[in-house]
Amino acid sequence: MRTGFLLAEDEAIKLRFSGLYVTDDRNERRPVKVFFRYPEGETEREYPFITIELIDVLHASERQHSDVTIYADTSASTLFEGHPAFFDYWPNEADGISASATSGSSQFYTADDFIPIDLLYQVSIYTRSALHDRQLTSGIMSRVAPWRWNSIYIQADGTSRRFDMLDWTNADLLDMESGYRKRIFRKVLTLKMSSEITHQMLDQLTGTQPVTEINSTITSQLHGFN
Repeated sequence: MRTGFLLAEDEAIKLRFSGLYVTDDRNERRPVKVFFRYPEGETEREYPFITIELIDVLHASERQHSDVTIYADTSASTLFEGHPAFFDYWPNEADGISASATSGSSQFYTADDFIPIDLLYQVSIYTRSALHDRQLTSGIMSRVAPWRWNSIYIQADGTSRRFDMLDWTNADLLDMESGYRKRIFRKVLTLKMSSEITHQMLDQLTGTQPVTEINSTITSQLHGFN
């Protein structure tokens, strides 16, 4: 089953922020839940927790090539290995081009180059404890989303993408449920992930049949001048 654009990236970023935990004098290991929206039910909103939102989709024009044709050879031929226009994956869907190829008997395919996209995600961290706030801040800055040399693995197509930390903001709140007497520690991260899409979000692979006959007859005709 194909994952698809945005779903593949959502899957990867949730996996990256899952598995975190905090400790204190009452809990040796308290897991941190991750949501794609702010949890509404009281049973869901157990602190600390993390929310993920996609806030913008941008055409990464600085990474866009001009008219470029890319090639795939599903016959496992070594003809195009090492060629800069040769590809063996379909973005956000498969790590083997044969899994996404259009139907037919052709083993050689061409397609227009992919469109580079930048995805902006906003990740918010909510805690009730200053200790938990510091633990998550330290862990995320040093291991989950560091400022430099960061990347993210996309399971859907087997690629590693750029995953840049753009901003880290302190945005604490007063807790309405406690009559605004207690603080909710909140950190807001802005992250940019690189991606690619096809031109119409459809299979754009065009099958090409091999040459079966060569006509070697050559004729010539001379034209006179008056």
